[in-house]
Amino acid sequence: MQTDTQYIAAAGPGMSRYTRYVLILMAVSAVVRALCAALIEFGNDEVYYRLYALFPDWSHFDHPGMVGWLTQLFTLNLAWDSEFALRLGSVVIGTVNIWLMYRFGTEAGGDSRIGWLSALLYVSSVYGSVLCGIFLMPDSPLSLFWMVTLLCFLKAFRGDEDTSGRWMLLAGLACGLAALSKYTAVFLWVGAGLYVIFFDRSWFRRKELYLAALISAACLLPVLIWNIQNDSLSFTYHSGRTMSQREIHLSLFFTELAGECFYNNPVLFLLIIVSVVLYFRRRLDVDRRTVSWMLLTALPMILIFWVWSCQKNTLPQWAGQRSVLPHWSGLAYVTLIPLAAAAAQKLDIKRKVNRWVAAAVGFTALLLPLAVLEIRTGVLPLDRHTEYNDMGRDDFTLDMYGWDQLSLEFSEVRDVSVGKGLASEDDPIFSYRWFPAANIDYYVASPLGMDLLCIGPMYDIHKYWWINRERGGLEDGMDGWFITSSRDFRDPASMPFGAVSGCDTVKVMRCGRHVYNFYIYRVENLQLDKNNK
Repeated sequence: MQTDTQYIAAAGPGMSRYTRYVLILMAVSAVVRALCAALIEFGNDEVYYRLYALFPDWSHFDHPGMVGWLTQLFTLNLAWDSEFALRLGSVVIGTVNIWLMYRFGTEAGGDSRIGWLSALLYVSSVYGSVLCGIFLMPDSPLSLFWMVTLLCFLKAFRGDEDTSGRWMLLAGLACGLAALSKYTAVFLWVGAGLYVIFFDRSWFRRKELYLAALISAACLLPVLIWNIQNDSLSFTYHSGRTMSQREIHLSLFFTELAGECFYNNPVLFLLIIVSVVLYFRRRLDVDRRTVSWMLLTALPMILIFWVWSCQKNTLPQWAGQRSVLPHWSGLAYVTLIPLAAAAAQKLDIKRKVNRWVAAAVGFTALLLPLAVLEIRTGVLPLDRHTEYNDMGRDDFTLDMYGWDQLSLEFSEVRDVSVGKGLASEDDPIFSYRWFPAANIDYYVASPLGMDLLCIGPMYDIHKYWWINRERGGLEDGMDGWFITSSRDFRDPASMPFGAVSGCDTVKVMRCGRHVYNFYIYRVENLQLDKNNK
């Protein structure tokens, strides 16, 4: 196999041909993902994570603060506030990650062609390229620092004594920053620790290992401070989501497995399985200690979530169950991409165009524009409901459609009511859960300079428990507006209001078709119980 040095010599001064290929891939991928970021409205999670930037803190109820700080950086503290602006950090990270995967694949596989195939496979990953590379999610900064940590650990474990210590310290810092993005970064240290125990115990005699662990722990001081100030609520919440239950349901495991297969691209998912089998059968020409470390990092993460998935529903929490979501293990599969690239090269070594990699890239290249097209046009009829309060509930693409229409219609309804003296400009909008509260907050309340207040227990309203206080708090006797939809209908009569009047219906239209409804109510005389104060 040719190395980078050999390719540079063959291609002339400057850079290797695979380096040029990767730079072109990065540019094309960035343009495509930027267009997607600009063309679709926010999903439920994204518009919620915007609140981390709007109300910054040491940490937050759901996650550490990195995604909020990233948003503040790329929007100049929300001076630039649009779907594209808020997603720009993810687009940039998704582009940088392609380069990091190229370097990781080259280092781990010992061949720049494996690095190139790794970069292509990363672009093919729905999790890596789309979820981390387009959407405003904690996984975006997590993926960046995860990749940096992998590279640093690799150089530490394979470097000489003069340089390996510095790389270990950098790995500790990168892992700490990853943990400030999402707690699943702990699996990076799990993999490194297991590798040291089984393959390289000499690290136990080196101070750099312990200093690196201390650096990672020090990075989590903001999380610790926030939890000390807030009765360890974040730790309690996440332990509740993952706490073992006695009943085992294998059907839930298969739901999780199907979700992981889709999130990681079915072709890539299969290729990773094939690569692991080939590795254990000793049919891959790879450094076995390096791959052992990669497997010790990835497999515990995958296996633990598989076990939890048998005990809990993998559907989102709003479906009424605690959840183990399929994308939680996404970075475990990303870690194994260089191994998959080595397997793809082994299986198709005589062809200039690798069929496995081409199929994986082709899947995502086809899926992404079709997904955007479906969100904006609804070509495929995903929902069959026509009932007044159920229309649109089975079409998940409507999570990211219709909010701008609600904003325009609500503004008109409010202006009429204020003009007639039936409402005050200072009246807030009330909601009942962290979503759709965050959606209504961004698309309706914020453009009109209104406050949105969320009513409910902390585990339903999440960060709004603190935002309510920032906005003056909930008080008995308050009047305002209440908005719900046919996709997630909540009867205002079930809410703690003394009176509910009027119902303006907003018909959301997509390509001339009526797809679902929003309902706007006037509500009066809020009556709070102890769970809402």
